[in-house]
Amino acid sequence: MAREPQPTLDQLDILVGEWETTIPSAETSGRTSFEWLEGGGFLIQRATVQRPEYPNAVSIIGATGSDGAFQQHYYDSRGVARIYDMTLKDNEWILFRDGPDWPQRFIGRISNDGNTITARLERGTYPGGPLEHDFDMVYTRITPPHGQNRGPVGT
Repeated sequence: MAREPQPTLDQLDILVGEWETTIPSAETSGRTSFEWLEGGGFLIQRATVQRPEYPNAVSIIGATGSDGAFQQHYYDSRGVARIYDMTLKDNEWILFRDGPDWPQRFIGRISNDGNTITARLERGTYPGGPLEHDFDMVYTRITPPHGQNRGPVGT
């Protein structure tokens, strides 16, 4: 059985920059930025939302999973902390967790020009249970990545 190739941090460069985020069904918007930690090694994601009932969040993305797989370490303004397994390949960004409260999945499709991510968020009602549509989200690039790179850290 062939093993999947190990992810490289360079794959995350497509996310770097500033994005407007919208949740069409909730008529709400926000901002999300992705930038490399100084010196490289991890991608920092910061998300803010215009409505107080939605949490602001910071996430750290890196190759911290088993066999060097990507993970997103998520923290928000409610005090919630979660770890998601993550893949990013072939213009598809997937986050998944089967946590002690409920399973969640984010499936983001990145446009060919890299400037739009159309995402579907799903959740279950119990661990290991089936997932159902929760809401949709759209990321629209506001600023290009400014040529920021990870620095001397290898992949």
